[in-house]
Amino acid sequence: MAYQKLPTEVPLTFSPSGEAPEVFSKDVIFYVTGGVMLILNMMFLWMSRLFPKLPDGFIKLPGAVKWMFYRKQLNTIITEWMNFGATITNVLLGASVYILALVNDPEETVQLPNFDWVISVGSFLLIMWVVYIPLRLQLTGPVKE
Repeated sequence: MAYQKLPTEVPLTFSPSGEAPEVFSKDVIFYVTGGVMLILNMMFLWMSRLFPKLPDGFIKLPGAVKWMFYRKQLNTIITEWMNFGATITNVLLGASVYILALVNDPEETVQLPNFDWVISVGSFLLIMWVVYIPLRLQLTGPVKE
């Protein structure tokens, strides 16, 4: 949807006079964003598959000691955490391209300051993602089977 809205040449930066010194093709923006999404998804997938293979001595997460006898539950929690990290990054990158398309669409009257909140929300989500796993491991315990 964002690709169709993007003009052929997309300005990414503006000088104080309002001119665009850097202009990129919409294909470049689309493929670079798609490539970054693919690489990040592969990294999250690789980390979620690597974690269950790590020996217990290598896991240095706060609060993880009480989970070592319930390693299967810990592996599931970490895998879900990695999947959520991939989801957050995909949504943020997709929203960024869509906002770029809206701002550069001549038919839209949307201005860039209307999207200042996106950086704050994105930063908050990323910080919460990083903080979530140590808090969950410290504040909860494994379920005895």
